[in-house]
Amino acid sequence: MATAIHIEIDALFLLILCVIAWQMTNSVSKQSTRILFRHTVYGIMATLILDIIWMLIDGKMFPGAIPLNKIVNAFFLGLGVSMGGIWYQFVLDSLGYNIPHNKARLIMIPGTVFFILNFISMWTGWIFTITDKNVYIRGPWFPALAIASIIMLLISLVHLLYELSRPGLSPERRKSIFKLLNFYIVPLVGTIFSMAVAGMPGTWTCAAVSVILIYMNDQDDAILRDSLTGLNNRKTLESTFTSYKRQVTETKKLYLFIMDLDNFKGINDTFGHPVGDRALVDAANLIAASGSGPNSLVARYGGDEFIVLGFFKDEADAFRYKKEMKQEFADWNKTHNTPYHLSISVGFSCYQQDQTLEEMLSEADKKLYEDKHSSNSYLKKS
Repeated sequence: MATAIHIEIDALFLLILCVIAWQMTNSVSKQSTRILFRHTVYGIMATLILDIIWMLIDGKMFPGAIPLNKIVNAFFLGLGVSMGGIWYQFVLDSLGYNIPHNKARLIMIPGTVFFILNFISMWTGWIFTITDKNVYIRGPWFPALAIASIIMLLISLVHLLYELSRPGLSPERRKSIFKLLNFYIVPLVGTIFSMAVAGMPGTWTCAAVSVILIYMNDQDDAILRDSLTGLNNRKTLESTFTSYKRQVTETKKLYLFIMDLDNFKGINDTFGHPVGDRALVDAANLIAASGSGPNSLVARYGGDEFIVLGFFKDEADAFRYKKEMKQEFADWNKTHNTPYHLSISVGFSCYQQDQTLEEMLSEADKKLYEDKHSSNSYLKKS
């Protein structure tokens, strides 16, 4: 009964992963993160298929049963450490690290070694053996395989925790790290469980849950996130405004800021659109890192316009934030050797009772252009 339920669960997750794999295969995205995630999905699909076959044939006698059981287990156990290596590469790439080919090969060395050892075990029984009754039994070296799998997962966990401990993390980067941590825990629990209970390879069932959640979250982000900058897009503004305006008090007033890059057209015309995109990403990172607080919404409104929706004590506090934001851009220019100079114009409005979002935007937009016309601070680098 338990075996039948296990097969049904694996088959269900396999079906879901097949749909995800089909959608990703038809995607035009060539980003390395997407490719690594696809490899993770394919690897987990393979383990689920092998897991189902093993549960169907283990302990059953038919012509070729024992050799088939050996081959299935050699592949299944051999994928464990290798998948840990692919997951680590996915984590590194998600964090923005460049992974050269020599480093990628180095990460995959443990997986390659244990893959070979598992195939040798078909004759030596080092990691596993199959009895005369076609029953799988763990070999004396099996703990080494399990420990290696956990170590590969722990390496990525330590890396994530290190990144989380670094000072000056932007809210967006911190959020992305927490997402990876949340999804990482599930297969680790499955690995520990499978070590304790023979015949219950829960690692890959849990890993399937993780990648499905990652994919669902990614699709959600694709709807609510700007594809270039990673900020919220304008679709999130209305719902956030509706929520925030209910939280307004005498000492907690809601302000909406519109920020516009100065002479952004000049950057595009002079250096080209790829450099213009880089300037937008740099500006987005600056604004996200200098948000008005943990509850502020930072969004790309369109083109080179950005929105910050957050709470301030009064107008003087909002002016202070505007001044600090402009100073952040000035300081950035001094420490970054780019062909362009970044500066912004800023307008803001304070929420009044029963005011609509459109009215706040209109008021902030007027002040934005007043600020833009009164400022001559933009100097393009030659």
